[in-house]
Amino acid sequence: MAKNKISSTPKSITQKPQIVNQATKNVKDSEVLIESIPYTERNFWILVGIIAVCAFIAFLPGFQNGYVWDDMFYIVNNEDLRQVSFKNFKTLVSDYYLGNWHPLTMVTYYIEYSLVKDTAWVYHFNNTVIHIINSILVFKVVEKLSKNFLIGAITSVLFAIHPLHVESVIWAAERKDVLYTLFLLLSFWQYLKYVAVSVPTDDHVVTNWKNKHLWYALGLFILSCLSKGMAVILPVVFLITDYFLLNRKQIIKIGIEKAPFLVVSLITGIISIKAQSDAGANATKVISDAYSLSERFFMINYGVLYYWIKMVLPTNLIAFYPYPQKPAGTIPSIYYSAFAGVLALAILLFWTGRKNKLVWWGGLYFLIVIFPVSQVLPVGSALMADRYFYVSSIGPLVILAVFINRLYQKTATKKLMLGIGAVLLLSLTFLSFNQSMKWKDTLTLFTPIYEKHPNDPMVTSNMGWYWFGKKDNEKAKFYFEETHKTTFKTADVHTALGQIYFDEKKYDLTVDNFEAALKIKPKEMQNLHWMLGAAYYYTGKYNIAIEESQLALDKSDNKNQFAQNIMGLCLAKQGKEDEAMKRYQTAMNLDIKFADPHINISTILNHRGDHEGEIKELEKAIKIDPKATVAYKNLGVAYKSMGDWQNAVKAWQKGIITDKKDGSFDYNIGLEYGQHGDFPNGIKAMQSAVAKGDQNAVSFLTQRGIALK
Repeated sequence: MAKNKISSTPKSITQKPQIVNQATKNVKDSEVLIESIPYTERNFWILVGIIAVCAFIAFLPGFQNGYVWDDMFYIVNNEDLRQVSFKNFKTLVSDYYLGNWHPLTMVTYYIEYSLVKDTAWVYHFNNTVIHIINSILVFKVVEKLSKNFLIGAITSVLFAIHPLHVESVIWAAERKDVLYTLFLLLSFWQYLKYVAVSVPTDDHVVTNWKNKHLWYALGLFILSCLSKGMAVILPVVFLITDYFLLNRKQIIKIGIEKAPFLVVSLITGIISIKAQSDAGANATKVISDAYSLSERFFMINYGVLYYWIKMVLPTNLIAFYPYPQKPAGTIPSIYYSAFAGVLALAILLFWTGRKNKLVWWGGLYFLIVIFPVSQVLPVGSALMADRYFYVSSIGPLVILAVFINRLYQKTATKKLMLGIGAVLLLSLTFLSFNQSMKWKDTLTLFTPIYEKHPNDPMVTSNMGWYWFGKKDNEKAKFYFEETHKTTFKTADVHTALGQIYFDEKKYDLTVDNFEAALKIKPKEMQNLHWMLGAAYYYTGKYNIAIEESQLALDKSDNKNQFAQNIMGLCLAKQGKEDEAMKRYQTAMNLDIKFADPHINISTILNHRGDHEGEIKELEKAIKIDPKATVAYKNLGVAYKSMGDWQNAVKAWQKGIITDKKDGSFDYNIGLEYGQHGDFPNGIKAMQSAVAKGDQNAVSFLTQRGIALK
C-alpha cells in the first residue's frame, strides 16, 4: 500500500496520526487524497537525485563567478572578518550591515573567511548546497500539506531550478535568503509534526505546551529571524495553514498558541525597521514625494503581477528593477493595466480554490510573504527583485503543481506528460544556467541593466565602481558623474570622485566632493578629513588644510600619520620649518614604512643647503618605497647641487624604471649629457622625453632645430 493512500481499513494504533484527517473534511477526496504517484523510499530518493543534479548544473557557473555588488561590502572589504577575535565576533552579531541585522548570516561568513579567506567559489558552493537542502524541505512540507507525492515533487523541483531563484543562490551576499529559508522550512516542518500529534478527534484546538516539536519550531524560527528579518511572516503562515488546511479554526486559541512566535516576530520587526532607518534604506519619504498614493498603488500591483508572469515565462530577467520614470509627468500606462491582471488572477484563484483549499492557501501564502517587500513600505530603490520571489514562490509553485497534478490524472497517456515534464525540467535548468552566467562580475551583471535603464543612479554607480576597481579612472568618472546628474547622492561616490580628481590634480573638485561626502555622512566618513586637508594644501589654503588635519588627529588621538604629514607640509609652506620637522618625525614614528615624511624632510634640508642630509633622507625613502618617483627626482637634483652629475643621472635612470611614462627623467638626463658634451646621448634622451609627451623636451629640440624623433 502507498505510504499516504487513504484506506478503509482501521489504522494501526502504532501509526502516526495524519494531519489531513480533518483538513480534508470539506475537500473532495479526488482532488487531494488520491495520489497519482505513490510516496515510496525509492521515489523519494529519485526525487532527491533529480533535485541535486539539476540544481548543481543550473548553478554551476556560480563556482567560477567572482564577487559582485554587495559582496564587496559583506566579504571582500569587510574588516570585521579579517581577524578571529571576540571583538570582531561581537561586532558581527550586533552591528547592522547595509540596513540589515542578520547575525547568524554574518557568523557563516566569519567561519568561511577564517577557513578560505575570500575564495569566491566556496561561498557560492555553500549557498547552492543550502538551496538544495531547502528544495528537499519544500517537498517534505508540501507533501505533508497536500498528501500528494506529485504535488510535493513538482513544487520542490520547480523551486530547485527556477531562474527567478538564481539571484538568491548565486549571489554570495544573499546567503541570508537561503539561510533564513532553511530554518524557516525546518520550523514549518516541526510545526506540522506538532500538529500531527496534537489535533484531537473532536475538532477542538488544544495547545500542548509540553510537545517538543512546538519548541523545536520556535527555536528554529528564532534562528531564521537571526538569519534575516523577513522570517517574521512565519506565524501568520502558520495561522492560514491551521485555518485552511488543518481545520484548526478556533482563531483565539490558535492565536494564543502562536504568541511566543509573534513576540519573536515583533522584536525582530522592530530591530529590522531600526536597521533600515539607521542605514537610510527607508525610502518612504523619497518615494512619497516622487509618486502619488494612487501611482504607488498601481506600481505595487505591477510588482505583484510580475512574479506570477515571470514564474510562467522566466525570460529577460535582470538583477535590478528600478521604480518607473515619469517622462510625461505620470507613470507608464502598463502599470495601471496591471491592476486588471491582479484582479483577474485573484478571481481565478478564488474560483479554483473552492475545489482545493491548497489553491487558496498558496495565494494567501504568497501575499503574506511578499508583503514586507512589496514596497507598501518602500525600502531601497528597487520596485521588485528576483530574490523576493525565493521564499514567496512556494505558494504559487504549489498552485502550479496542483494544476499539473490534475492534468496528469486526467491525461490518458501518462508517458506523454512525463516527457513534457522532462523537457520542462531541462529547459528551466538551461535558463537558470544562463542566468547564473550573468553574475560572473559586475560588468556582466549591470551592462544589460544599463542598456535598459541608462539613467538610473543605482545602475550607473555600480558601473562606476566596477571601472574604479579596474583603475580605469576615465570610465569610472563618467559613470559616477552620470550618477550625480540625478538627485541620488552618496558619500561613497563623492569620495571616489574626489580621489579621481585628486589624481588629475583638479584639487578644487576634490574639495567639493570630499566636503559633500562629509556632509552626507559626517561620522562614517570622518577619515576623509586628512584627505580633505591634503586637497586644501594643494589649493594653497594652508590654514584650512591645518584645520582639517587637526580634525583627523582629534578623532584618532593624534595617531593619524597622514594628517601629521599634511600638517608638516602646511607648516613648512608657512615658514615654520622646525615645527614641520617635528610633525614629519611624529608621522615616521607612527609608521616606519611611511616614505613621504623622509621626502618632505629632505626638502627642508635642501632649503638649508644640507645636501648630504637630504640625500640620506631620500635614500631612506627609496628603501621604504622603491617606487617613490618623487624621491628619485629629488635625489638627482641633490646630487646635481653637489656637482655630482654622474650620480644625478644614475638616480634619474632608476626613476625611469619606476615610472616609464614620466618624460621629465629623460629630459633632465638629456640636459646633463648636453651640458657635459655628450650630445648624442643628450639628444637621444630628449627624444625619449618627447615620445613620453614631455613638453619641455619638445621646446628644447624645436628651438634648436633638432628632429623630435
